[in-house]
Amino acid sequence: MNAQSEAYEAALAAANVPYVLRGAERFFERPEVREAVVRLRGAARAGADAETDGTGLIRTVRHVLSGAGFSDRPPEGAGAARARWESLAALAQLSEDMAADNPKAGLPDFVAELEERAAAQHAPPLEGVTLASLHSAKGLEWDAVFLVGVAEGTLPIIYAKTPAQVEEERRLLYVGITRARVHLNLSWALARSPGGAQARRPSRFLDGLTSKTATHTPARLDRSTKRRPVRGPQPCRVCARPLTAAVERKLGRCEDCPAELNEELLVALKDWRAGVSSEQRIPAYVVFTDATLQAIAERCPESMEELAGIPGVGKVKLDRYGTAVLGLCGG
Repeated sequence: MNAQSEAYEAALAAANVPYVLRGAERFFERPEVREAVVRLRGAARAGADAETDGTGLIRTVRHVLSGAGFSDRPPEGAGAARARWESLAALAQLSEDMAADNPKAGLPDFVAELEERAAAQHAPPLEGVTLASLHSAKGLEWDAVFLVGVAEGTLPIIYAKTPAQVEEERRLLYVGITRARVHLNLSWALARSPGGAQARRPSRFLDGLTSKTATHTPARLDRSTKRRPVRGPQPCRVCARPLTAAVERKLGRCEDCPAELNEELLVALKDWRAGVSSEQRIPAYVVFTDATLQAIAERCPESMEELAGIPGVGKVKLDRYGTAVLGLCGG
């Protein structure tokens, strides 16, 4: 979808890989995004944080975006209204990511981040990677094609309810697969963003494609059997209240609940993260977010099992960084 392009535009720009966006304006050139940024910039200058004191960056951004037509629920159907909503929803998601990385971030910080991203993505386009939605790729071919986000809720999209709508989504996937002349790569992510909840599953369309991609998804038309157990919200480890905010889920507690913080360990963890970030040439938050480091400094895990129980420390990060982190916790 066009609304997903911002993450890939940002990643390619950060890696100095030229790209061309086909079938839509670049994310920050879309009229609804430009209007929203203007509104956010004006709200930051007017001190909107003060007007919504205590609600946090996420609610502040959503409050401002509501003036541009954003709502918690998307409009019915497709078309221009849906595309506009998806662009605004992408901005709202960016605010959630920033709040998770830096709980103290305010609206001016968010606006500065948007302007920095816009500057990086407004560089003159050169021949390079083509970013295209499945719809805009019709009739075109490339030697190598990467189909990303082949996950439940994206392909088929969550709003495809009827068998006919699901089959239309399957035909879209077929369009994408047949764009490749030589190389084809299909991928999906466990989480929507780095450090996020790892709850995503590969698309049902991949079932049986190979032995490694079978996801044993039950038939969608028979909802009377084999229902997945419903998991409730994570409870606060101090007061047991259900945690709903992203930052609180990372910390494992309410923001106002007391917790012992090993400040020396937190400083050591941030210094270590900075070194890894520089060595691997990746953003610091990709290693671990600030909220995850704070949770580690509060809990001081003594084993891989305890470290794995902290939100934001998945298997890949545990294998890659677990030994170093435990060394700092024990040192």
